[in-house]
Order: sequence, then C-alpha cells, then structure tokens
Amino acid sequence: MTITRKDILVDGHLLNCTIMDPNPSDDNEPPRGVCLFTHGQGDYAERYIEVLHPFTERKIRCIAFDLPGHGDSPGRRGHVGNLSLIDAVIAKGLEMAGDLPYGIAGHSMGGLLTLRHLTLALQGHLPKPDYCWVNAALLSPAENMSDAFVKCAKLLSKIYPRLMVKTGTSPDLCRTEAPDTPHVRKPGAKKSSHQRISVKWGVEVIKASEFVRSNLLKIESNIPLLYTQGGTDFICPEHLASSFFSKLNFTDKTYKLFPEMRHETFAEPQREDLFSKIGTWLDQRI
Repeated sequence: MTITRKDILVDGHLLNCTIMDPNPSDDNEPPRGVCLFTHGQGDYAERYIEVLHPFTERKIRCIAFDLPGHGDSPGRRGHVGNLSLIDAVIAKGLEMAGDLPYGIAGHSMGGLLTLRHLTLALQGHLPKPDYCWVNAALLSPAENMSDAFVKCAKLLSKIYPRLMVKTGTSPDLCRTEAPDTPHVRKPGAKKSSHQRISVKWGVEVIKASEFVRSNLLKIESNIPLLYTQGGTDFICPEHLASSFFSKLNFTDKTYKLFPEMRHETFAEPQREDLFSKIGTWLDQRI
C-alpha cells in the first residue's frame, strides 16, 4: 500500500491524517471504495497501517485521523474535546471520500464512535455507509464506576474540563504479547497515552455510549455489520458485547468471538485469524 500523512484543518484543529491507498494496479484502476477508521483512546492512526491491510488489499482506501491530543495531532494528551468535533472529523472524512462508496470501522473507543456514526446515519443525519466493522467497542465506559463518581466527573468536566484521570488501562490488559511481527505496530511511547483521559472527554464518551445503546437497538437495518471480540477482554468484556449484539435488529450481522484473545485482537498471537475473518467477510459483502 501507499501511505500519505498530512495535516488537515478540522473545525479549527490541525489534525494529522493517515491515508492508506491500495497499491496501484497496472491499468491505474481507482480505489473501489473508502473506509473511515477511528482509533481507540490514547491511540493513533499510524499504528493501524498494517492492521487495515485486508481493506487495502481489496482496493479500499483507508482514512484515519489522529484525534486531538492523540498521535501527531496537537493538544493535551488524552483530551479530545467534545462530540461536535467528532462530527466535524466525520464530515471531513466524508468530504475526502468524495463519490466513492464508503464504510466505517473502529477499535475500542473508536468502535463506540463508529457505532455512533452508524446510528446517526441510520437516523438520516449522515449518508449511510455500505458496511461497518467494530472491534471490542467500548460499549459501557462507566461499567466499573459508581454513580457518585460519574456525577462528580460530569460536574468537574464543566469546571476543569482538561483535568486528567486514570483509565485503569495497562498493556497487559490490552494484549498477551508485545506486537513485534508484521501487520502490527508497537505503540509509540511518545504517541500513546492509554492510561489517561480528561474528565470532559470521559463524560463525552459516556454520552456516546448512552446514545448508541438507547438508539441503535431500536433501528432495523440491512447494512452489513461485523463485530469482532476477544473472549478474555478485560477492558470491553465479552458478555457486554454479545448481549448488545444479540439485541441488534440487523438482517446481516456477524459476531466473531476469538476466545483466547484480549482487547487488542490485532496484536494477539492468533491475529492472522482476525485478518482472515475480516477478509472473508469483505469478499462476501462488498
């Protein structure tokens, strides 16, 4: 694939964007479509270059932004801002996709934001994507928090929005081995900040999860949906994922459980099983 990285102005924020283009064919055939990918909390787009190879190998261009405070985009580490900025990122991605068919994908927090994108599209607020893939979506970010803590966070978000709190995430919770083989990039120490999140953005993520769970389950759709999930995921537990998935009114939905994998399925020893599943699913539906 061909990689292009550039800074793009989005709603007053100069965000780094990684564009992954399929290798050009002999007849210079253009990409057959675009996939808009969203990374997880504390993560960055460049890390997913090899992870998204099932898409680029099928002539699908992938576009992924480093959200504010992430990767090479400026801002306080772990602080994105608000959901209106996410909407601006979506709008810019759709603009970059142009007239090509597009799909959406995301991991963890990015998986949640992808499901939010899907919900907005099915409500008529955005163009409908041709497909959706989410991996270990952060469906319940407040799962282990008390109501008192959440209320306190909502109050603090109005007074000290950039105040940082710990996420409780650590590398051993994400994966069982260091990603040191092809198709997986090791997190960059200067680019990753999985352990911290601002109270303002934390509250916004909770709002996003409440919106998805309140609205997406009420909608019927035939958009192909692939949900991949690790069975030993301690960050986004499998029982929450399977319960949510079973309630979706989608006529073409696929749930793939990888029993021995943790949160970052793409960084696990059996990662090739994930890539194979994505590739097969794409071949059957696009």
